Amino acid sequence: MIASGQRYRRSSPGEVRNPVFTLLGRVLVAAAGAALLASCSSSGGGTAAQTSAPAGSSTFNQSAATAQVTQVWQSFFSKDTPISQKEALLQNGTGTMMPAVQAFASDPRVGQVTATVQKVTFPSPTDADVSYQISLNGTVMESGMAGKAVNVNGHWLVSDATLCGLLQLAAAQGGGSASAIPGCS
Repeated sequence: MIASGQRYRRSSPGEVRNPVFTLLGRVLVAAAGAALLASCSSSGGGTAAQTSAPAGSSTFNQSAATAQVTQVWQSFFSKDTPISQKEALLQNGTGTMMPAVQAFASDPRVGQVTATVQKVTFPSPTDADVSYQISLNGTVMESGMAGKAVNVNGHWLVSDATLCGLLQLAAAQGGGSASAIPGCS
């Protein structure tokens, strides 16, 4: 049981679990299993997309890029965003990652978890490091999590590595196999 004000629970003597990852584990392990069944021929290597500088710009506008990355991130992790739009907001979302996105987004329990961008930095004009927090039913459960965004053909997208990382973390927390996630290598 979680004591008042306590963020983590003990699953067994000596083991402490974060409830958001426990929930994510249950949700995402089931989603990954469904995605695996839906894509028996899925192959790994979800990072092969080519990136390019934003279309039509000769200089990098960090303020505009930050706003775009934040908007894409908020939309991708919103329960109100249709699956087809989530696919379009994820690197390789309409390719190797499609089954994982569909299973992830179609599980109604995912609507209890939201992600909020805290900070965006740019190691290059086509790559962004995103610091974000995870909330469960409006309560911040984990802050300062690290993710990535990439600029593909002039559009900022949540990196497939970010979704794979979340799915793999959830699988590990839920006792599942991280190797069974389609599109993630």
